[in-house]
Amino acid sequence: MSKILSFIIPSYNCEKFLSKCLDSFLCEETMALTEVIVVNDGSKDGTAEIAQEYCSRYPDTFRLINQENKGHGGALNTGLSAAEGRYLKVIDADDWVETKNLPRLVKELADTDCDVVLCHHYTINISTSEIKKWKSYPEKYGVPYTFSQIMDNWKSFDRSLTFHGIIYRNDFYKENSIELSEHIFYEDYEYATIPCCYAKSITPLDTFLYNYRVGDVEQSVSDENQLKRVSHTETVLYRLIDEYKKSDNMDKQGRRYYAMKTKSLLLSYMTTVMLVEKNKKKGRQMGEAMMEHFRKEFPEVCSLSEKQYKIFRMMNRLHISKRTWERISSSSLYNKLRKNHSFS
Repeated sequence: MSKILSFIIPSYNCEKFLSKCLDSFLCEETMALTEVIVVNDGSKDGTAEIAQEYCSRYPDTFRLINQENKGHGGALNTGLSAAEGRYLKVIDADDWVETKNLPRLVKELADTDCDVVLCHHYTINISTSEIKKWKSYPEKYGVPYTFSQIMDNWKSFDRSLTFHGIIYRNDFYKENSIELSEHIFYEDYEYATIPCCYAKSITPLDTFLYNYRVGDVEQSVSDENQLKRVSHTETVLYRLIDEYKKSDNMDKQGRRYYAMKTKSLLLSYMTTVMLVEKNKKKGRQMGEAMMEHFRKEFPEVCSLSEKQYKIFRMMNRLHISKRTWERISSSSLYNKLRKNHSFS
């Protein structure tokens, strides 16, 4: 039986989490219609052995690919190339899916041919137990939208146009994708920006799929690691600029999307260098150097970011911390002024 959905699980030294992740795919109704590809990226622990157990017990659903370490992007390149399902979804090995929602999702994917499908996701903070719902808010779920419609209603869609929300049609991805950067973090921005910017049809579903685990100091998204790996963010930003400049078949709305996604990573970079970096002068200099680069190389993103950049520079001079900024930006007043949807 042909597979409707391929899940790719990039895995590196994740023996503490992998069983929970793989257990979440054990849905009797959908196992014949899905494949789960675990890419063991040169792990030194029991990751491969755990994955092999599932392959032995459920050979028609689980596959294991072992490779030398290439980083998250390298593992994705391998898994996405090997995928045989009509649609593709990446799930990190320390996260998991909503098992009860798999039958509905697979049925919905069987009934569509859109380039991109969007699902809701949760973030689960393991330190505070806070759960946030990241949703899209279209006028109607289950119908295709063009990029023109999405870009004109950006805040109804932006929280699902992410690594955690995007599902690609396999042939569309392989036709329009790039080789993701290897041996660095934050290349998921490449994945969520390219090839999505070339999509002609995007369907949002009213379905929660991804459970994204946050709040772990060992994660790449922790403040400490984002500062330590700030050069990785710079590498991805530079690559996004280069790929944008090389593109010759991206339409106007796709360019708007590309600029908005690049802006998101640029502001994440500003948060790190301006608010997390303890040497405030150094942080300002790094921020200004990056903005100057964008002014020359990608002015569309610079103009989108200029106002927020000035706010970050002011907060830097006032020694406002990232934690304080997060309290401000999560306040009901701030979100009302910004016309943001609630996470509840």
